[in-house]
Amino acid sequence: MERIILLDIDGVLVRPGGYRAALRAVVERFIQAGFQITEDALNGMEKRGILSEWDMTPLTIASCWEDILSRQPMSGLPDSVSAAAEEIRRRRRVALPARLSIPAFKLEAGYYPAEAAFRAGCFPSIPEPLRKNLLTFTRNVQKSEVTRAFQNFTLGSATFEETYRLPADFETESLLQKHDRPALASAERATLFQNGNRAAIFTSRPSRPPREAEETATGYAPETELALELVGLAELPITAFGKLEYIAAQRQIDAAALLKPSPFQALAATLSAWTGKELPALSAAYEWLRSGKLNLQFNALPKSFELLVVEDNISGVRSVQAAGKILRQAGFDVAIRALGLTDGVPEKAAAFDAEETPHFENWAALLAFIK
Repeated sequence: MERIILLDIDGVLVRPGGYRAALRAVVERFIQAGFQITEDALNGMEKRGILSEWDMTPLTIASCWEDILSRQPMSGLPDSVSAAAEEIRRRRRVALPARLSIPAFKLEAGYYPAEAAFRAGCFPSIPEPLRKNLLTFTRNVQKSEVTRAFQNFTLGSATFEETYRLPADFETESLLQKHDRPALASAERATLFQNGNRAAIFTSRPSRPPREAEETATGYAPETELALELVGLAELPITAFGKLEYIAAQRQIDAAALLKPSPFQALAATLSAWTGKELPALSAAYEWLRSGKLNLQFNALPKSFELLVVEDNISGVRSVQAAGKILRQAGFDVAIRALGLTDGVPEKAAAFDAEETPHFENWAALLAFIK
């Protein structure tokens, strides 16, 4: 049987030290030098479905400020996040929290987690205008000071300026290039792609626009492409956030609604894995979104195939399972196989166990299982 493999990046192909380093650098910049958040706290957010550092970072800052302001109210705080950070540092008389707690809130379809927290009324001790500036527009470097700082650290100041055509707020090297490490060895890569298996990248990372697009790449951060160069898979088709942003802008829809766990991303990734084309696959997935039916482009897929997804979180598994159901309804004989990689993190293992999804600590164990 033909096999199509969808591969996440962070926690699957790459050990993502760069994003964690950027998160901690931004938190120190807005809170205080030396202030740290534990990895357990970040893993706890992931377990709740808060998967992107673009959300984790403002939620961490908000949690810290909520703790401070609930014990020491401060009137007249500026609406600007950076100005408020300076003011809170100057006026603070209470100790920084020893442990941060992100309050419970419901994740909402169509809203990123930080904005869902704002809509739920979390962190009430922070004045609303400041809270709004902190927790909303987390994917917009021009409107979110936290995201702008995060991207500056992630890409490095030179690539930041090249990508966004904005002056960098500070000078820094790329923490992504400094701290990311390959999780897939070359021998394991050869095993994964034996027998003609076809694959595509299936990630929420920012990326360049679809390869077939002719428009400028300004504003599209090449974070997916940097990771694939690191692991020697630069030739694979990509379904990443930048690709979704592109098709969303073309069709005037919200890119957030296309991300996993939506089946849209898995449908586009499956078709691109087989055809090697990114923009046609995205356009075909949009036609499904618009009409509820798979168009003729999906006829390029084999009538019978295994769809294997390797993930480090459950949202991608759900996206592929939903896409498999749509493909079966269209007459395809699709066997869905979802496998998790945990890197020994108990919270990830628990999330996969809750969904009855087989999981493994590393690629060697996973590849031995699927042989």
